[in-house]
Amino acid sequence: MFQISKSLKNINYKMLLALILSGLFPAIYMAVRVRFLGDMPSDWGVNIASQLSWVNLLYEIMNEAILLPVFFLFGKVIKDKEDLENRLRTGLIITFVLYCVLSILIAVMAEPLVLMMAQQSDLVPATVIYIRWESLAVVFSILFRFLLPVFILINKERVIYIFLALQMSLSLIFDTLLISSLPFSLNIGVNGIAFSNLLTSVILVGISLFSLTRSGYSIIRNNRPLSFRWTREWLRIGGYSGIESLVRNLAFMIVILRMINVVNEQGTFWVTNNFIWGWLLLPVLALGELIKRDCAEDSSNIQRFFQGYMSLTTIFVLLWILTIPFWKGFLFNVMGVQNPIEIFNIALVSLIFYIVFAYNNVVDSIFYGIGRTDLMLLQSLATNLIFYIGAYALYLKGLFIPSLTGIAILFGLGIVFDSLITFYLYYKLMKRELVLA
Repeated sequence: MFQISKSLKNINYKMLLALILSGLFPAIYMAVRVRFLGDMPSDWGVNIASQLSWVNLLYEIMNEAILLPVFFLFGKVIKDKEDLENRLRTGLIITFVLYCVLSILIAVMAEPLVLMMAQQSDLVPATVIYIRWESLAVVFSILFRFLLPVFILINKERVIYIFLALQMSLSLIFDTLLISSLPFSLNIGVNGIAFSNLLTSVILVGISLFSLTRSGYSIIRNNRPLSFRWTREWLRIGGYSGIESLVRNLAFMIVILRMINVVNEQGTFWVTNNFIWGWLLLPVLALGELIKRDCAEDSSNIQRFFQGYMSLTTIFVLLWILTIPFWKGFLFNVMGVQNPIEIFNIALVSLIFYIVFAYNNVVDSIFYGIGRTDLMLLQSLATNLIFYIGAYALYLKGLFIPSLTGIAILFGLGIVFDSLITFYLYYKLMKRELVLA
């Protein structure tokens, strides 16, 4: 008990609060966005916007190859200003080029991809246009996300708060002007979401570069020659992470999201995911970011803080359970869901699986923080090649008839399968480290 108390006391709660708010602010404007979409005459706005789920999976593959190793790679040189500046400058160039290429490919292939994902035929043209605009917005959004870990590593909580307030304010302002049903709104429909994202991200990139300059890091006006030597390590670590994400997200897109489209429940699934990932998992994911930071700074923090991480996760889980009676009211009053019963039921069915995910998230974050993306790849290959391909084979043979609840349970069982492998790998890793010590 003393060890747990000591571990909890050592946790950087100021940074954890900043990271929780970094998830809370987007959740607030996403709730407003869902309300705006719900105010449209039919459900076409939600159904079109929900198709970004599988587009985001394609970007997530690149994100996890490019962004996830950044904590580890920046953390290694955080005290070497010149080296960090070089990594920021060269990293921005590489990130911009790669995401431009990916966005162009998605824009060109948008129509066949939408058809492959079984979107409603009458919504295909509008969905294609929306995806193309979002592809442009993503490029600038990723540049901001690439820069943000530096502020976390150098403990600039105040700057992070400013970014968060700006992100929420700009998104709310642009959403109100572009897609709301208010009299002064341009009311341009679902494409307004993409325009709002684009404008917000461009402004945030500019402000983050300015803030880095104010913090003493010369990114734009820097005449030192660029060195790409460090990118070999980025390629190695990011390669494992990218392949892991490719396997995981392709399985999710083909097995889960396609089934969701087949049963014509993409809107319900999208709103449920926004509730779970944007609200319930908010503190869990924030803790994961803190763990990556701590482990990137010093791998010995694993032993010092592990019990504290698990204890905090337990507190978050208990809060979920205590707030269950308020979920329906939250969905109706805050997120503007007119008929929250189905979403509430799916969230309740999924709860036990996400409790498992919450503890699994601690270990996953440790792996990322110490650069062991090879272990992430190993667990992903096992889960997706064994569990999800097996489940899809049953679906193709007609032995599994998809329904929204059935798909939610299938996805949840995949989380449990993945977590068992994760904890086994963590046990083996820690056992080896202790033996070496």
